[in-house]
Amino acid sequence: MKAQLGISMFAVLLIASSSGALAQDDPDDSIQRVTGCLRKGAAANHYRLIDENGKLWDLQSKTVSFAPHLGHTVTVSGTIPQKSKKDPSDTSPQNNLNVTHLEMVSDTCQQ
Repeated sequence: MKAQLGISMFAVLLIASSSGALAQDDPDDSIQRVTGCLRKGAAANHYRLIDENGKLWDLQSKTVSFAPHLGHTVTVSGTIPQKSKKDPSDTSPQNNLNVTHLEMVSDTCQQ
């Protein structure tokens, strides 16, 4: 009886921990933190960040000012916008970030 109870508890814990991991990986529901080099985009008020893994992020914000940090290594936090509901077959990687917080790491970029 105790063995069955132990196995049942283990199974519940395993299911709960895997559900938590899935929720953290869902880009629509979680805060993303990205560190990298802040660069100017091609358009006015358009900024990009190249993270430590070489991924290019398109940044947007209504509250954070990026211009004073151009050429700096920064950590930005925010959310990835939900994919367009018009094309559910779109499986392209999401690299847009709605930034809510910016923290300067270094006044230079290592890249």
